[in-house]
Amino acid sequence: LIERGIDPRRIVVVEPSEDRLAEAEKLGVNVMAADATRDETLKAVRIAEAQSVLVSAGRDDTSILIVLTVRHLAPDVPISVVVRADDNELLARQAGANNVINPVRFTGLLLAGSVKGAHIADYLADLASVSGRVQLVERVVSEAECGLPITDLKSGGQGLRIYRNGRAMGFWEDECQTLQPGDVVVEIVPTIGNEGDAPI
Repeated sequence: LIERGIDPRRIVVVEPSEDRLAEAEKLGVNVMAADATRDETLKAVRIAEAQSVLVSAGRDDTSILIVLTVRHLAPDVPISVVVRADDNELLARQAGANNVINPVRFTGLLLAGSVKGAHIADYLADLASVSGRVQLVERVVSEAECGLPITDLKSGGQGLRIYRNGRAMGFWEDECQTLQPGDVVVEIVPTIGNEGDAPI
């Protein structure tokens, strides 16, 4: 998060391990030694006012319990969670997670991509890396972009998909030829500092 430009003073790490908290504190973030599955812990960090919540407890059952607790206290806060077992992905979504990340599945995608071509796996790894030459960005379309096709984004990025009224639409679909107010676009843009040499 910090390498992506988030001010560390806006980050709160809740973790029972003192050693891990010490490492986090060195980065300038706010820390709290506590159990994130408890209501009082999450209330203490004002979870309902959070911009987003990232959950990675190391165990799927603990992570899902944290998601349930967060969702109970903060119905509208976006939650992303890491789970490692495929069977738990649906459970995490049912618990209230907006995004479920499975690192095992992603590793499998990289391996499968390398079979089809080394450059596919390389590009996926580039997208996933903070230091990569390109990155995925999600944002609401600007007023100046309304009426334009997804291929003409003012950011100069390559539009991949839009979300409209809860539905995802790919760049090849007719709906993407005319952006509308409120559309959310997912695009690939050069990483800051690499604008001059990053291929899209």
